[in-house]
Amino acid sequence: MSVFDRIKNIWKANQNEGTQVVQRTLTNLQIGDIVSYDLEDYKVVGITTYRSGGQVKTGYVLSGPKNGYLMVEQKESIRAFLYETLDARLENPEEINHEMIYDDESYFEAARGEATVNVQGASAFNHYDIVYWWMHLSDDGKAMLFEWQSGEIIIRVGGKVKPSEVMILPGSE
Repeated sequence: MSVFDRIKNIWKANQNEGTQVVQRTLTNLQIGDIVSYDLEDYKVVGITTYRSGGQVKTGYVLSGPKNGYLMVEQKESIRAFLYETLDARLENPEEINHEMIYDDESYFEAARGEATVNVQGASAFNHYDIVYWWMHLSDDGKAMLFEWQSGEIIIRVGGKVKPSEVMILPGSE
C-alpha cells in the first residue's frame, strides 16, 4: 500500500467518525439527555453509579415538572423504577421498619444492601462514603426507596417502568 493510499484511508476514516451517533438506552444515559415517560419530559442532571460486588445499578437525577430519580439495573433484562424524591427525612436508619406506611399505603421491605457510588453532576451523595439502601414494595407494585449516607436519609416513592415505554433524546451537554 502506498503512502497516498494510507493517507486517503485515514482521511476517509476521519470523515466517517463524525457521523457515528451512539444510540442512548436506559443503561448509557448522559447528563443533558431528555427522558420522556408517561407524557412527562425530564432532563438528566446527575448520574449515580452504585456498585456492590458484581452488581451495578445506575440512578439518574431528573429535572422536570416533578423532580425524579430513575433507577436502572441490567441483569437478563433491564429493570427500571421511576421515583419522586420526597421532602421528608428520618433521623436515623433504625427508623426504617420492615413495614413503612406512606399516603395510607403499606410498603414492605423487599431488599436491602450497601454500595459504593460514583457520582457525576447533581447528586445527593458523595463518592467517599458507602450508601446503605432499603427497597420496600406495596401490594399493588409501588416502590419506596430509602438511601442513607453520612447521616442523611433520602426517601423516594415511585413505581416500575417498562423500558419500552421510555423515549430518549440525546442531549448536548
